Amino acid sequence: MKHRHLNKWIKQLPTPAKALVIIGLIILTIVFGEPAIDKIEQLFNNSNIQLETVTLKRVVDGDTIIVTNQAGSDLRVRLIGIDTPESVHPDANKNTAEGQLASDYTKEQLKKNQTLYLEYDEELHDQYGRTLAYVWLTNNVDSNDIEDISNYMYNAKLIIDGYAVAKKFPPNIKYAEIFKQLETK
Repeated sequence: MKHRHLNKWIKQLPTPAKALVIIGLIILTIVFGEPAIDKIEQLFNNSNIQLETVTLKRVVDGDTIIVTNQAGSDLRVRLIGIDTPESVHPDANKNTAEGQLASDYTKEQLKKNQTLYLEYDEELHDQYGRTLAYVWLTNNVDSNDIEDISNYMYNAKLIIDGYAVAKKFPPNIKYAEIFKQLETK
């Protein structure tokens, strides 16, 4: 649902207040159109994260993608907080069938030219120069809501669907405990 934060807030209101809010939203939508509701939704989105909008260029493997940012630069992004088995390692002996499955899964889930949203943690790059990020499938998320993390953060989705394990890479550990919980479900 596109406006879930607003919907959650409205559901908590007493019935008379709900009616007034809904009437107000209808009037704003008629006068200003859909963007008015998007602006109102932002007020109720209690997520404190900043997201960078990017476009998927290609999938490298299960936990690495290449994206293009709004400035037109390509970034090699390593999904943080997780680890998938190897599938494109230069030493072919380190590549595994499970790694190929994770890579294929990511290629099925993320499509070329798809809009994605990057969230950064403490450290922006790893020792190989890759950008380290949590990858969100939408920018309308509450980063404190386990349901939003489970449904809309691709890093978490890989764990839930069994293609990745939770792995701490300090200092980037913002979601480490949540990832561990998801791994045991």
